[in-house]
Amino acid sequence: MIKFKFDVSGALKTAGMTSYKAQKTGILSQDTWRKIKNNNANISMESLNRICAILKMQPEHLIYYEKSEEEEKEILDKFGK
Repeated sequence: MIKFKFDVSGALKTAGMTSYKAQKTGILSQDTWRKIKNNNANISMESLNRICAILKMQPEHLIYYEKSEEEEKEILDKFGK
């Protein structure tokens, strides 16, 4: 499962991004902002790109993969491996 390394919502707020500003400008949707605020990294690559631009970071600075045996088994079973 992909997870955020730190409080991305807090970092965006420090950079001057609010939920109102994100939605008004179209930079991030209300759903994406809600996910980020709830520490849910299941966002689009487009949103990740925009967050990287705002925070002046690379994706590997924001997210990481945490192995989950159950999730991995489910994926590999569907994949046929």
